[in-house]
Amino acid sequence: MIIIIIPSSILTLLLLTITVDSTNLINQTCKISSMSDPNINFDFCIDAFHKAPSSFDANLTRLGLISIILVKHNVNDTIILAKTLLENFRGDNFTREGLEDCEELYEDSFLTLCQSARDYRGARFSDANIKVSSVIDASSTCEDGFGDFGVVSPLTKQNSDTFQLCAIALSIIDMLMY
Repeated sequence: MIIIIIPSSILTLLLLTITVDSTNLINQTCKISSMSDPNINFDFCIDAFHKAPSSFDANLTRLGLISIILVKHNVNDTIILAKTLLENFRGDNFTREGLEDCEELYEDSFLTLCQSARDYRGARFSDANIKVSSVIDASSTCEDGFGDFGVVSPLTKQNSDTFQLCAIALSIIDMLMY
């Protein structure tokens, strides 16, 4: 009897490559991602890809790019929300300062994600990984900043969504790198 040991990352790629049905690919990708990273909620992952119609006929590589684009959209929406909150702001200076810091973090993150998408399209997955990782850090820094000031963050949902979307993108990049 011969036993062949296949590294889990190769097995993952084989399972995802064999899949013909794109809905199954989304489900399998989200399942593997959520099982390998406790920061990824399976239902959140499924819902995120279902919001992108192009994901229904995508392969794994395309899902990775779609995930980066989803992060970009979320980051852009967060910038708009932060600007809107600042324009109409009537609260304390700590919350204002937190919003200003987050707006700057997210503006930088948007540019970083544009570069990450270029790296990804060029199959420079390691470079894309580093850039998406910096965005996941920005979402945590934004959220933590409000706590440091002792105030409640008005961007908690956006920060959480950015964090999870980045984690999904990083999970797919990881599958493609190994």
